[in-house]
Amino acid sequence: MKDEHDTSTLDLLDKAQMRAILQIQSWLPVSLVAKDWGVSTRRVRVLLEGRRLVGRNQINGYWEVLFPYSIRAGTRGPASRREVKKVERMQERLK
Repeated sequence: MKDEHDTSTLDLLDKAQMRAILQIQSWLPVSLVAKDWGVSTRRVRVLLEGRRLVGRNQINGYWEVLFPYSIRAGTRGPASRREVKKVERMQERLK
């Protein structure tokens, strides 16, 4: 049985307050993102300049990346498996 004093702080918050806490966003430096992903800082800056990664350019020329990350997939390279299966299903329907 749970005591009335045995509640965590999160149990006391309503849904609107929880949504606000979960939507906290922060800005990270490019070097930290590159280290996290295992790529070069130049690659992260190229993704930012190509608008494939959400970020902002500071007045002094430094980039910052929005966390949690929001990255768009590129248009080159092999199609994802889901897309391949989708095309195969469409071809089967047309037969």
